[in-house]
Amino acid sequence: MRHTVELVELANGAKGLLIDVPDASVVAFDFNFRAGDYLAPAGKWDTAHVMEHLVLGANARYKKSRDYSREFSKNGAYNNASTGTYHMSYVAECAEFETERILDLLCLAIEAPLFLEEEFTAEVANVREELKSRRNNHMHELSLVAGKAMGMLDLPYTEREKQLDAITIQDVQAHYKQTHTAPNLRFFAAGAIAQRKQEIMKRIEAMVLPTAGTRIALPKEIITSVPSTILVPDTAVENVYYRWETAIDHVLTDKEHYDVDALQGTLLSTMHSRIFGTAREQGLVYGIGYDTYRTRDNHLWWIGGQVLPENAEPLFKLITKELQSVANGHFSEEEMLEAQAYALGNFQRGYQTVGAILDSYTDSFVFDEKIEDFKNIPRHIREVTAKDVIAAAGLCLQKDSPWSLAFYGATTEIDAENLRHIVNGSYR
Repeated sequence: MRHTVELVELANGAKGLLIDVPDASVVAFDFNFRAGDYLAPAGKWDTAHVMEHLVLGANARYKKSRDYSREFSKNGAYNNASTGTYHMSYVAECAEFETERILDLLCLAIEAPLFLEEEFTAEVANVREELKSRRNNHMHELSLVAGKAMGMLDLPYTEREKQLDAITIQDVQAHYKQTHTAPNLRFFAAGAIAQRKQEIMKRIEAMVLPTAGTRIALPKEIITSVPSTILVPDTAVENVYYRWETAIDHVLTDKEHYDVDALQGTLLSTMHSRIFGTAREQGLVYGIGYDTYRTRDNHLWWIGGQVLPENAEPLFKLITKELQSVANGHFSEEEMLEAQAYALGNFQRGYQTVGAILDSYTDSFVFDEKIEDFKNIPRHIREVTAKDVIAAAGLCLQKDSPWSLAFYGATTEIDAENLRHIVNGSYR
């Protein structure tokens, strides 16, 4: 969808992007604070998480959570919030005709929560239920176990649940006071907002938030290799969840992102790809997951999924063989053209909603205040060469890079050390 982007810096210290999408019939908002769980008191990891639940509850105008919810959603508007290790976001989406009303309600919740004792008790219980349900996602739990072992500020759900009872409402209030300031806010508004920009900026600038201070700094995490295979046995699971993760020694450049995307497209994205497609043809797996994500100083690349114990060794040999093959220069111009075509079509298909367009700008801006070069993405995709993809494979297999290998489930049914030997041998 065609759109334009404007960087806004308000007098209260908040910064954001106004994304005008003239053909849209909805408007989306995202208010992001550097307020994640890494700022919680020791032994009280989910303090930020509990606080996020309460902010969209009772406030100065609506004395009960259900009253606020009823008013917010009466015309079909949507709101939600999320907390990660680093950031906390409050999001909303509404019909274009009620943009100002929904923006006002979202700002109201953020600037004037009541933090009622009865809602605190209820939301601690709800967070407990949420953590239990997330723990059932064994792949996600394994990612947290591996991340913690590598030195990142990750905490598995099993450990997080044990810390919930230590959190007090005073902890929540203190976290809010520490983090919810105007200079710590990065906001995004997307939709047909050309005629509404002044009103949007006026309401955000008028938020009753402290104006002193700066954006809170990201934490420094020392990432190291895990010297032995991580095993999390679970006799209720008949197969094995696996995760191989490697840390790149820097934050990927924009160019390197496109290179890695082309690599992943060739190896993993389709039913005819070198790794996933071949694994499906051989009956080894149903699916494979993969991605990159970043810390303050690094990007990490991972590949993982589920596999039956008897299929683990041939799968790992296939994965490492194909990665090594590309890193050693075996990547043709024909494959390059196919990867480009796939990426171009996937890009065009992926940004057909206001929410998707807004999301495409958030990561770069909340980390580095960079504005995504959205209009030139097709050109950047076409500029990737076979040599670039070969270099991207080398990044993922860089010698002396910190890495880990983790398994969850039927861990006694696999030769974990042999699988570790296969992975270790792939580093260049």
